[in-house]
Amino acid sequence: MNSILSGVTAFITAIFIWLQAIFCPMAPVEGIFNETVPTQKTVFDEGEFVMGSNDIIVAPYGDDGNEGTLESPLRTPEAAKEKVKALSGEITVWFREGTYTLTSVLEFGSDDKSDVTYRSYPGEKVEFTGSEGISGFTETTVNGVRAFVTDVPVESDEDYFRSLFKDGKRLNRPQYPKEDVLKIADPKSDEAIIPDHNQSFFTRSAAFYAHASDLKNFANTADIDVRIMHFWCDELLPVYSIDISTGRIETRKPTSMTVRVDDNFVLENVKEALSLPGEWYLDRAEQKLYYIPEEGDTPENTVLYAAVNESLFSFDKAENISFRGIDFINTDWNYVDGEMGGGKFPENHPLSKNILYGSAHPQAAFETPSAILVSESSGINFTDCRFENISYTAIKFEKASTDCDVTSCMFNGIGANAVFIHGDFVVPASTRNINVRDCHISNYGRIFNNAIGILLTHAIDCDLTNNEIHDGWYTGISVGWNWGYSANSTNNINISNNLIYNIGNGWLSDMGGIYTLGIQPDTVISGNVIYNVGCDEGQYGYGGWGIYLDEGSSFITVENNLVYDCSSQLFHQHYGEDNMIRNNIFAFGGDGQFRITRNEEHNSLFLENNIFVGDNTPMYYITTDIDWFKDNGNLYWDYKNGGNVFSGDKGLFEKHKIPFMMGKGYYNNAVFENPVFKDAANRDFTLATNSPAIANGFVPFEYNAGTTTLFE
Repeated sequence: MNSILSGVTAFITAIFIWLQAIFCPMAPVEGIFNETVPTQKTVFDEGEFVMGSNDIIVAPYGDDGNEGTLESPLRTPEAAKEKVKALSGEITVWFREGTYTLTSVLEFGSDDKSDVTYRSYPGEKVEFTGSEGISGFTETTVNGVRAFVTDVPVESDEDYFRSLFKDGKRLNRPQYPKEDVLKIADPKSDEAIIPDHNQSFFTRSAAFYAHASDLKNFANTADIDVRIMHFWCDELLPVYSIDISTGRIETRKPTSMTVRVDDNFVLENVKEALSLPGEWYLDRAEQKLYYIPEEGDTPENTVLYAAVNESLFSFDKAENISFRGIDFINTDWNYVDGEMGGGKFPENHPLSKNILYGSAHPQAAFETPSAILVSESSGINFTDCRFENISYTAIKFEKASTDCDVTSCMFNGIGANAVFIHGDFVVPASTRNINVRDCHISNYGRIFNNAIGILLTHAIDCDLTNNEIHDGWYTGISVGWNWGYSANSTNNINISNNLIYNIGNGWLSDMGGIYTLGIQPDTVISGNVIYNVGCDEGQYGYGGWGIYLDEGSSFITVENNLVYDCSSQLFHQHYGEDNMIRNNIFAFGGDGQFRITRNEEHNSLFLENNIFVGDNTPMYYITTDIDWFKDNGNLYWDYKNGGNVFSGDKGLFEKHKIPFMMGKGYYNNAVFENPVFKDAANRDFTLATNSPAIANGFVPFEYNAGTTTLFE
């Protein structure tokens, strides 16, 4: 998808920001501005090469029959893994510069040597890839456009690939239409798979009607995918049939969520749409690969890299194995198997043959596989590594994995979640102490758009700190996987000092820069800077929140965060109990600053010593009942109305003024004065030393890059 897949500019920008943060740490500055302020990240000194007595050398020019020395290196990581089994003590396997292709998953288990570090030779670039080169192109014409073509045997589904790379970037499959989106004309609700189940969200469908005038007589229909964007989910479904006379489209997998009139959708991998430089199409029927050349490409110099493997490494009951300075790149994706559910399908429909594609879970790309899977293992660490053009989730820790770290790693162009920490639902959680620190995560969810930067479910005692996360189509950090007030196996998660921005980008709904679920008494959200969270702007779009405590989130501390410029509110709690929201700056929410959407018999939260500023938008969004929550000592200011702030729906003609809200028990010990930011219009939220917020109890705090919040 043209607007989703990362382009050259985004890639170069992400690399530049990463290199700047690593090699040119910023000096402290006086404010948070509209441009990106990178988080300070740990710099690792590779040091001089010192080879231990049992260390191993691997090189692309080596041979697996060699000794594994500098003079006689091995050739593959598989051979090194086997050779270290017979050795004792701590061992480093050094990889010389080059690319190592993994055509199958390299599996580590309980019989593999522990206390081993696999790392790059100092100063040399090492890549583990799941792709192989394709060349031998000749010139042709496709759809009236100059193109290159080469023969690619596609004898079976195993030969078919969905990912193609060139010069470190993912190339785009052709999308129809080239710009904008199509609209659902008729969702065919009467054909829904489970029409009587939660009709608002989860009826599921394997057929709908497009506007017939929007469609063409497409070739190779079975290779086309439908992407429907709605709710908090993007449906990626293979087409079964398209009737251009009626507009009826049938898919081989039902949607995970209810389809509605005017839902957005596009068609992907459409040969008739192949036209832009960098696009490609693999024609199964012709067994040919077509590519629209970019500037400087010739048939002779063009080498494209086709993904041949979806996963690279797995760890099952392994211990103390680390990777350092390694690049993991270029893997493929297929569709994720999921449960089908009951229902009616057209005669001879593939679903009757149990051919399943697409994700059955409508949230957070939960079921997508991973390039690296860590299961029931401990001490599996990644330091100073790069994960790029990974088509599924990059790293997943699951099933009682413990004491693992992902430190100072770069993730860019990730198809699903960058890091997924997941355990079995047991209390207390058996998955614990998995930490993600000092990482740079950009352009995630490139294929499965509802993916998360860092997703954590059913785990405890984890640090998610000092990460920079941006340019995803959905939530930046998500913690918890339990809806409501029942026992939750997620707790004691430290979500601190992260920089999260440009999330959502107007694509999906119901998201947050940081999102939580369930009771988590010791979870802390502190010191984060979050801005530019934007939800779908269409008629069904809602919920681009900065910090979002969703169903049952309780006993969580949210303090010392700066949140601004989100399309909905800066803070939203659906329902929960006794969360502490204190000493935060919430500024310029598109639909107001603060929202809570369920009044319960218990206290929902404490709101203390925060700064709320807006520009003719509500302080509290639709709060007319008594005792939803307890507020105290907050400062409120509106840059259009001054201290005459209001609450309620921003669209109401009669806004809830200060006396009304005080009569409902809110604005306790409030201050309605200008907080005296250094330059709020340019998003510099440095506070003056004489700010009335400070006089009223607000405690200035440092931002990610060591920024002070005070000026004279």
